[in-house]
Amino acid sequence: MIDYTKIPIVLINNYLWDLASGSVSGVAKVSSAVWNVDTYNFRPFYPVSENLAPESDTMPYVIYDYLVEPPEGNFWPINCERAIYSIVGDIPQIFYVKNFISENLRKFDKSAQEVNNHIKDSSINFKFIKVYQDNFITDEKRIDSYKPKYITTLTIYYDYTK
Repeated sequence: MIDYTKIPIVLINNYLWDLASGSVSGVAKVSSAVWNVDTYNFRPFYPVSENLAPESDTMPYVIYDYLVEPPEGNFWPINCERAIYSIVGDIPQIFYVKNFISENLRKFDKSAQEVNNHIKDSSINFKFIKVYQDNFITDEKRIDSYKPKYITTLTIYYDYTK
């Protein structure tokens, strides 16, 4: 039976955080200059709304949503989705986090295999993952009245089977 509570983008989010924090076998924790993972006591990925994110002046976080897309042709066993990551924080920190995510998810089938090897979940099998940026988006976004936060986005495409 299919587990409808298992959301593939959440598995990718967990992989990215495990990778950043050094919890992926054979990979060192990312430099604190890129993403200071030691300052977090949570995984900084939040679905759709920044209202779920913590109040912080220094720690970048990712707001995401995903969209189900039709498969190419008529091969229905392949599930296709697209997620938008909005990375919120200070400049240049958001660009470092964007580079980290992009470099680790942009390798198509190799990225998919790295995620599969880490998550070890037989019910979801990623086939490929690719990353791109739709636009140059750096907008000032006021979180409070005295300190602005900035935002940049990435689009993640991924195919998988259940």
